[in-house]
Amino acid sequence: MKIQLNKCKAFLLDIFFPNRCPFCDDFIRWDKLICNNCRESLIPANDKICRICGQEKCCCHDNKFNYDAVLASFFYNDKNVSKAVYSFKHQGIINIAEYTAYDASVHIKNENITVPDMIVPVPMGIRKQRSRGHNQAELLGQCIGKELDIPVRNDLLYKKDTKDEQHIHTAVERIKRVKGLFYCENEDLSGKSVLLCDDVMTTGATLNECAGLLKSMGAEKVIAVVCAAARLDNSQEKGA
Repeated sequence: MKIQLNKCKAFLLDIFFPNRCPFCDDFIRWDKLICNNCRESLIPANDKICRICGQEKCCCHDNKFNYDAVLASFFYNDKNVSKAVYSFKHQGIINIAEYTAYDASVHIKNENITVPDMIVPVPMGIRKQRSRGHNQAELLGQCIGKELDIPVRNDLLYKKDTKDEQHIHTAVERIKRVKGLFYCENEDLSGKSVLLCDDVMTTGATLNECAGLLKSMGAEKVIAVVCAAARLDNSQEKGA
């Protein structure tokens, strides 16, 4: 009944706010999340990235990760993906998040990944969230929570208020600056599996720091889920 009500709501909303593809902005059916052209042209990142480090060019041998697996639906560098992420991040248009939730659920099932006990969004500073009106990671978490029927916990991780923006820094700078930027509650997560979500994974520094805090609370496994992963190489180490 709940699913049916959600479908009716989406259909009625489409009358007043026609549904659009988040990538090319073309009109699409009320019950679609992406147009056929974009579905065929965009590369599914989950089929290309290393499941452990989350990079297309595996870097597991050079790094140690606090998260245990990474799921990413798209590559941030691909045509129009950054546009969709921008609309999601700044305007709260959630088509890409809904698609990511569906895509993640499919891979969790097909790869026999144990469904996590809870979802924890990467937190946003209080002032920034008030200014923007939402935390896109939390919106993604809500979409995944509906898809997998698991709770979203936004009361475990917190971020200190700062004017600094991670995306303007190089990979090395990001890793240094993220230290101490987040903090956690003193809650026992022993034996729990956690799904940690964010909009974009660039170097993985933010996800790694947050996963480390969850592990410090006793979490047994942390699976990271993002809408898009940035392609990195030796000459390009900046991202969203």
